[in-house]
Amino acid sequence: MIIDFRVTVPIREWVDDVEEAKNLFLNSFMRGYAESAYEVSAMYDVTAESMVKAMDAAGVTYGVLQAEWALGDYRKLNDAAYQIARKYPKKFPRYYLTVNALEDDDMVKVVEREVKERGFSGVNFQTWAQRMYPNDRRLYPVYAKCQELGIPVTIHSSINFTIDRSIDFSRPVYIDHIACDFPDLKIVANHGGWPWVNELVAVAWKHKNVYIEIGAVAPKYIGTPGTGWEPLMVYGNSLLQDRVLFATDDMVPWQRCVDELKALPLKDKVKEKWLGLNAARLLGL
Repeated sequence: MIIDFRVTVPIREWVDDVEEAKNLFLNSFMRGYAESAYEVSAMYDVTAESMVKAMDAAGVTYGVLQAEWALGDYRKLNDAAYQIARKYPKKFPRYYLTVNALEDDDMVKVVEREVKERGFSGVNFQTWAQRMYPNDRRLYPVYAKCQELGIPVTIHSSINFTIDRSIDFSRPVYIDHIACDFPDLKIVANHGGWPWVNELVAVAWKHKNVYIEIGAVAPKYIGTPGTGWEPLMVYGNSLLQDRVLFATDDMVPWQRCVDELKALPLKDKVKEKWLGLNAARLLGL
């Protein structure tokens, strides 16, 4: 079983046209992503249908579909996630909403309504986009509601490529604060914490409710000495082997990610856990 823990809503599925999508990236604080190592330009052509076909071809059994707010209307993103999950229920048995804490909407009520009325089962946070730290007290009522509902949260915990927002907003140490205050909240740290991998490993070692997800990173780099991923390779192969989650974030092709992860110098049983068993347990699949 292979589970992609982080499949984000394709741009085409929540904007009106491709040119609008390009303008969103190229004329905003997100334009740094278009200039990064990632082939963001290719993402404009991705559809839900093409995405599912690529997942099937790579042998990915399930995906956790996540709305991811950085700019635009967070409501459109949630609507798109819901519609895609309804169209492909076998591929996306779990789907997460997103929130924008700077809106006037009561985000606690938004989360409760989306979970109870439309079946969302988690919440995705991109706090750097709002120039907020994950442990900002304005987010605590939402964390409390997620803990009450028994649903996980995913939090961006790595570098961002914006032109005007500090990468410090996403340091894993802030997840330590949240885990201390919400010990029963399942917290998934997105993107493996790079360049603070050692810090995230320490937080996950300390808190049994913290998981490390490796989306948007080609696995071959995780296994390459000198890249900064060495702590994850050591502890993810031993003490933390039950809390590492495979993901692509749609940023690296599925087949490439699966092949490269299988080639990592990990125990065979650990590879199975990373690829899907850990996620299945967390998701109840």
